[in-house]
Amino acid sequence: MKEEGTISEDAYAVRLQQGDELAFRYVMDRYFAIITGFTKRILSDKAAAEDIAEESFIKLWQHHVNVSTFQSIKAFLYITAKNGCLNQLRQEKNLERRHQDYSTRMDQEMNFIENEIIRAEVKAEIYKAVSLLPGKMQQVFRLGFIEGLPNREIARLLGISVNTIKAQKSRAMELVKEKLQGKDIYPVAIILLSLLNK
Repeated sequence: MKEEGTISEDAYAVRLQQGDELAFRYVMDRYFAIITGFTKRILSDKAAAEDIAEESFIKLWQHHVNVSTFQSIKAFLYITAKNGCLNQLRQEKNLERRHQDYSTRMDQEMNFIENEIIRAEVKAEIYKAVSLLPGKMQQVFRLGFIEGLPNREIARLLGISVNTIKAQKSRAMELVKEKLQGKDIYPVAIILLSLLNK
């Protein structure tokens, strides 16, 4: 869903389709970490996961004339990364056990991959909501919930009291939930946020 007052991401898609390198850079800045995180959760070989993420963006550039919306860009990146991961898994399995039947395992991996796509998208929406928080509150949220630092450490780093940290964390969580309310991803986002809150 497009937030009010933001530039349409589809405008970047049209520019990318026309071969605009700045539009491609925007897509990379917006999605490279997300696609890399997605591939790293699927593959145990982190270097291979990073290579597949990079190859997905190279292929996007090579096929940029085929994308016309931001949704099609995201679909292209996820599908390309997923296929790269599946190919890598097949290669690894062929080396380990050439004669074993993988059909059941592949179904499980496909379900896992689909869940990881949803998780990556929900995390992207959460991070987007966090980026709209006021400066200090955004810092508190990132340090406390994303980096997992204890309240005392955050208070020391930011030079404010532990009670202020607790209050800002609570208020930040409320604001993030409010910003996500009404979106399709809200139920999954609440689950992820509750895991962060532990």
